[in-house]
Amino acid sequence: MNNTVSIVRCGSYDKCREGINEALRLIGGIEKYVKKGDKVVIKPNLVSKKRPDSAVTTNPDFVHAVICAVEEAGGIVTIAESPGGPYNQAMLKSVYHACGMDKAISGTNAVLNFDTGFTEVEHKEGHTIKRMPIINPILEADVIISLPKLKTHAMTSYTGAVKNLFGTIPGTYKAEMHFRLDDREAFSSMLVDLCERVRPTLSIMDAIVGMEGDGPTSGQDRHIGLVMASSNPYALDMAASSVIGYGVSDVDTVRIAAERWHTPESPDMLDIRGRSIESVAIPDFIKPESHFNLLKLIHLPPALNAFLVNKLSSRPVIEYDKCISCGECARCCPPQAINMDMGKPEIDKGECIRCFCCQELCPKSAVKIKRPLLNRFMVKFLK
Repeated sequence: MNNTVSIVRCGSYDKCREGINEALRLIGGIEKYVKKGDKVVIKPNLVSKKRPDSAVTTNPDFVHAVICAVEEAGGIVTIAESPGGPYNQAMLKSVYHACGMDKAISGTNAVLNFDTGFTEVEHKEGHTIKRMPIINPILEADVIISLPKLKTHAMTSYTGAVKNLFGTIPGTYKAEMHFRLDDREAFSSMLVDLCERVRPTLSIMDAIVGMEGDGPTSGQDRHIGLVMASSNPYALDMAASSVIGYGVSDVDTVRIAAERWHTPESPDMLDIRGRSIESVAIPDFIKPESHFNLLKLIHLPPALNAFLVNKLSSRPVIEYDKCISCGECARCCPPQAINMDMGKPEIDKGECIRCFCCQELCPKSAVKIKRPLLNRFMVKFLK
């Protein structure tokens, strides 16, 4: 695959059109990927109903700029996403509106997708899953353009171009996959399988303002000031995760993609156009609490390893002073480990699979990630 990645400085969203056009120019221009009359699906990151200024979702000005570039090349644009929660028209309408997609399509011919149909497709080459349900607009597109946001992630440490395609799985099927694949490595392998099947034509990353800490929805905004683009989503993720201080082995989707020969084994071997990774690197980018995994640093027998997972792994904790008892965490919990019997959410630690869906989809950021004190001490001591 093509391992070319463009990295362009772009300080604000009011200048993002210029930044996006330059990032595209460096990898051949939009005309290389979009032809007149192509049905183009733009897939932003719209994980949940969050305001555009929260750095959780792809910024609407960024989406608008990509729409304009595609339409100038003659493409016919549809915006499509399957956010967290049920995949129905009411949910889509509320998410599109909250995330500013009405603004994104304003003044263009682009439309928002409200087709909630999906089709189960085969991927015989998949390592973890051989069949997967994918929303229809993705399957019907001539060109797929993914617009990920540069963020940390509680379960996978980093979310980018590959993880963004989890939003092509319809609604509650995402919870089913979390439940079936409750191990981080297996889940990440599934994400790479999914990316292999969807095969996005182009990925353009909104890295102007990203998120650090306990992302993808409850971290802190971080101005990064970049636009990045590639026709190879795996290469884009390798470069972007390196910018924020991750090594290849730190992010399972990046490591697995390299093991499957979708990328070189090191960011040094990528064809970087524009700014170098070193010139834009942010070494103090804050990682999620769940990233600091003691079991990466020591090797133990399986039985003892399982015991330590239960005792030392980071877990979601409810901050009741922020909680509004909406029950969204209980509704989105794949193993149904949260009950509302007392009017407030209570997490059954024995049933929790540490997928952090509750933290990701809480509308009030009332779920935090807690790393046990012994874990903190031992990781610091063993580093």
